[in-house]
Amino acid sequence: MSQLYQRVRAARGRIGPPEAMLAAVLAAALALRLWSIDHGLPFVFNPDEAEHFVTPAVGMFDGSLNPGYFDNPPALTYLLLGVLRAFDVLGGEALAAAGRPSESAFLAGRLVVALIGTLVVTLVYWAGTRYFERRVGLVAAALLAFSFLPVFYSKQALNDVVTLLPLTVGLVGCLLVYERGRPLDWALAGGALGAAAATKYTAGAMAATVALAALLRVLDRRSTFVPAALGLMGAGVAFTAAFLVLHPYSLLDFASFREAVADQSGTAGGRRKLGQEEVPGPVYYLWTLTWGLGWLPAVAALGGAVLALRRDWRRGLLLASFPLLLLGFLSLQARYFGRWYMPAYPALAILAGYAVVRTADAMPLPPARRALRPALLAALAALLVAQGLGSSVRSSAVLAEDDTRALARAWLRAEVPAGSRVAAEPFLPDGFLAGYPTRPVERPFDVYETRLAPELVDRYAREGYCWVVVGSYQKERGLAAGLANARAYYARLEDASVQTLRFSPYRLGTEPVDFNFDLSFNFLPRAYERPGPVVEVHRLRGCG
Repeated sequence: MSQLYQRVRAARGRIGPPEAMLAAVLAAALALRLWSIDHGLPFVFNPDEAEHFVTPAVGMFDGSLNPGYFDNPPALTYLLLGVLRAFDVLGGEALAAAGRPSESAFLAGRLVVALIGTLVVTLVYWAGTRYFERRVGLVAAALLAFSFLPVFYSKQALNDVVTLLPLTVGLVGCLLVYERGRPLDWALAGGALGAAAATKYTAGAMAATVALAALLRVLDRRSTFVPAALGLMGAGVAFTAAFLVLHPYSLLDFASFREAVADQSGTAGGRRKLGQEEVPGPVYYLWTLTWGLGWLPAVAALGGAVLALRRDWRRGLLLASFPLLLLGFLSLQARYFGRWYMPAYPALAILAGYAVVRTADAMPLPPARRALRPALLAALAALLVAQGLGSSVRSSAVLAEDDTRALARAWLRAEVPAGSRVAAEPFLPDGFLAGYPTRPVERPFDVYETRLAPELVDRYAREGYCWVVVGSYQKERGLAAGLANARAYYARLEDASVQTLRFSPYRLGTEPVDFNFDLSFNFLPRAYERPGPVVEVHRLRGCG
């Protein structure tokens, strides 16, 4: 008992200011991620969240471990299956019988992602400390804890934030491969990146950083070619083993896996989404950094890369290589989304933290004022995270408000008799207008917009669909793409309506946000006071 007491006292003695500050950062990071985590429920308005991960996990309650789809790798799906079974959310039999997720299942999935997102902050502290020192790790952890995109997507049961966990471990693994090159180091790097690829396919691109670490070992004469090649082969074996353990049906159902991945790759690289801006990929992703990570952090990451390359170009290259590689790969695709670049955030956060620490150390202070240097570093770190913290707080408050789609639904239920026919655009979750017969629409959503015509409005009236529900997610896509048929359809709908109600997410007196596949869905601009699109409810003139 006395030995245990002595160990506890010794452990307490090792907890200094950095550890205490890290604990405070983690507490704040978790609080931000839990704030408004139940947004939208019982409905899930994000179609990716509604269709992927939680839904296949519930579908596997019948005993099969085949996720049935391969557009996204299933590591998160298996994790959620284990969590749902362990805690028996609403009863496993009820879930299996329903064949679809319950509100509690989605909430459980979001909680898992929020906890993993908080753990990623700890791992970034570890990685920053391992690459440089504890102060760098602490600043990097604070930056990732409060940056907008990592916080926002920690509230969704999606794989974007979860991928950062094995990627950050892999980042440290690459450094250990370069510095030591032990078999365990190769296995750690390869296995972590295999797990990352089994969580999000594009994360596997960091395997190139492992190859870079092997090359640097040879160039730096830390190893000869043969041991480095053998180590790289070992990393490849660990990568494959981790990937197959977490994605077994990529081998057991290889034909379906190959077809789905080819289809997904063709979709992402084939053509732009309807309504997407005509801008070069690098410009778009660098723009997303200015609000997803922050203006000052983006500039600091660039400065940190320059400083790290000047001090130790090998270590700096290991950190900077993956963000550059991922930027190049994503820029070759036809479709752009800010969250697709989020796997680069841990490395960028470390580089930004390094720039802040070097800046604080380089600032001249008189001898009598040198004790203020930690306070100076804290002030610079506060400036670094201020934009992300403000955006995350504002976004979390917006998510806490009722969605415009929920407001429109409540109005329909109060004012429109049950059984009335409704023509609704495909921006609403399945079953959202239960009790109102809805006119079938053609999917995918791009097809709906391209096949609109003003004659449809008259057909609605003839068929008894007296109420038409329009969402700006659909309407603005067609108008932004310059579709003449869509413009004519919406003009005809406006003329044929005797009554039009609008449910707006914007603050009174603010300008609407131009349609964008990021900002229209993450509600970051200050104009938003609640989540959702602009919803229009039209009542057609002369319709019985």
